[in-house]
Amino acid sequence: MKAAVLYGPGDVRVEDKADPKPGRGEVLIRIRSCGVCGTDAALFKGDYPAATPVVIGHEFAGEIAEIGAGVDGFRVGDRVTVDPNVICHECEYCRSGYEHLCERASSMGVHRDGADAEYCAMPVSNVYAIPPSLSFEEASFCEPLACAVHGVDLAGIKLGDTVLIVGAGGMGNLIAQCVRDSGAARVIVSEPIALRRERALENGATDVIDPGVQDPGAELRKIRRIGADVVFEAAGNSGAQASCLSLARKGGTVVWFGVSPQDRLIEVNPFYVNENEIRILGSYNNQFATGRAVKLLAEKRVRVDNLVSHRLPLSDYLKVFSMFGGKDTLKLMVTIES
Repeated sequence: MKAAVLYGPGDVRVEDKADPKPGRGEVLIRIRSCGVCGTDAALFKGDYPAATPVVIGHEFAGEIAEIGAGVDGFRVGDRVTVDPNVICHECEYCRSGYEHLCERASSMGVHRDGADAEYCAMPVSNVYAIPPSLSFEEASFCEPLACAVHGVDLAGIKLGDTVLIVGAGGMGNLIAQCVRDSGAARVIVSEPIALRRERALENGATDVIDPGVQDPGAELRKIRRIGADVVFEAAGNSGAQASCLSLARKGGTVVWFGVSPQDRLIEVNPFYVNENEIRILGSYNNQFATGRAVKLLAEKRVRVDNLVSHRLPLSDYLKVFSMFGGKDTLKLMVTIES
């Protein structure tokens, strides 16, 4: 099969690999569509650690091509997506209900072969059926949407809240829609790229801010004098992460959702955090949220058709890293025809 293999920072090669075979309790999936994630870009830049060489990619959908021994409930030809994080079910985190923080987690595209390939094998426990009403491309948003759902769960948004989202890439747009459906009265998005601000307004944002020409803090306080109840940082930008503390109201919540380089540090004033009782949260992975993401997409509660800006065949995969984050890009989608 053809696959995009990460060998190290700046070194991804589209090459031939042997087709994987499903083991006991696994299915072989013929991959049809795979989204490009900020984690993929971070892996390419060397900002995120990986067990290389590894097939990159983890936001995907496809159809079952082969069934391994001991698998019930699925048949060849079934249309599916997956939770890409394989866990041990045995460590203290798994046994305490924090499976997404598993000590031995093995994530597609990072620790185990991922989905920018023609095929992948996955444990059936990670596989979710998708309805005929969802295209493979739409279903490829299940993984990032599940992450957004988990982040919004953590934030504890209440009816009538004012929520600020810093960064309106694919994740920021998904978070905005989840926030809207959680009952927020004002959904404010700060984003320097015009295309992304436009999509945020289409997807439920009530207000947008261009931080290139506007002061986000000043603009926010025109809307809510005391600041936002919840602030999401969805860009993985250390400067933006540091600024979020001053954008939250007293007693407010800051969710650092975007993935920063692992060696990047910011300064936080603990007196300010204590005096204003600011709650700072990290949001990692997608705890028990994949099935909910499938439902949200299937029932058209979350829109993704306007988020894909470019589609590339697997043979052109290397182009994604020069395109990622550009002013005319939003979600990049790799199409795979085996």
